Amino acid sequence: MKRITYLFILSILFGAVWMSCDKIDEPLQLIDEEDIPQNLDDTVFFVDSAIVMHKQVLLEDYTGHKCVNCPEWAIFAHGLAEDLDHKLVIIGIHAGWYATPDATGYYTADLTTVAGEKLYTDFQIYANPMGMINRVEYNGSLQILPNNWEIVVDEQLAVEPTVGFTVKNKYYPKLNTVLINVDAVALTDIAGKYKLCVSITEDHVVSPQKNNNAAVGPTPDWLDYEHNSLLRDAINTTYGVYISTTGEMIAGEIYNKEYVYKIDESWVTANCNIVVYLYNEETWEVAQVAELGIKTE
Repeated sequence: MKRITYLFILSILFGAVWMSCDKIDEPLQLIDEEDIPQNLDDTVFFVDSAIVMHKQVLLEDYTGHKCVNCPEWAIFAHGLAEDLDHKLVIIGIHAGWYATPDATGYYTADLTTVAGEKLYTDFQIYANPMGMINRVEYNGSLQILPNNWEIVVDEQLAVEPTVGFTVKNKYYPKLNTVLINVDAVALTDIAGKYKLCVSITEDHVVSPQKNNNAAVGPTPDWLDYEHNSLLRDAINTTYGVYISTTGEMIAGEIYNKEYVYKIDESWVTANCNIVVYLYNEETWEVAQVAELGIKTE
């Protein structure tokens, strides 16, 4: 049922992002075999994969390069992720007033995204830094202040996993394109409709950052600040797609999605990661998240 060879070529020819599912309502249209380029076998590619059947937690860190308190908490979050053996996955979302680029000066870089700004608005983020953790409420609010991040992360890690992921990235350097394959499986019976989001982030992006804590770095302007887990794009739209035709999942069944994505030439591909997460459409709660770097050699 997967017709990836033909459709991969279609994606490259038309510069599009292509998605397939193992359960489809209509057959996919094929191109004639004679139209397929004959040099595919000459294309070098690199593959990496990850299997996540244990509980992992998503932190959406709303930040901005003119936010003076953001470096301290970004460093804290990434340190926490290391301590937790990266069971905490971070997406750094530059959005809101503190993320806007200036016309001149140090802060001309635009680190925002359309998806990030929409999330910032839709979830009524009112300050930076601010976090959402698995999109669950803490003290009656989805917006969680940094001093509570570790508490909520620990609570979420204690929850039994209901969904598992197998993620595979196949990178084609000549095309600077990655083929992303995601298998999701319900580990138990789960109610509701679920959507899959696939995003790309980048690490080690050096760009100036406001800072007021001399204990973590230069103040007031940290000119060689390293932004990590920086959201670059929402590959399958801001809120993703149903994991199945109806969005419902049956315990033990595997649901497959596949995407082809052309990476922006201004990004360092070796520093990029694919982040996938599955959430309940009604409650917003994230059931599972996985992160996989793009192997380039």
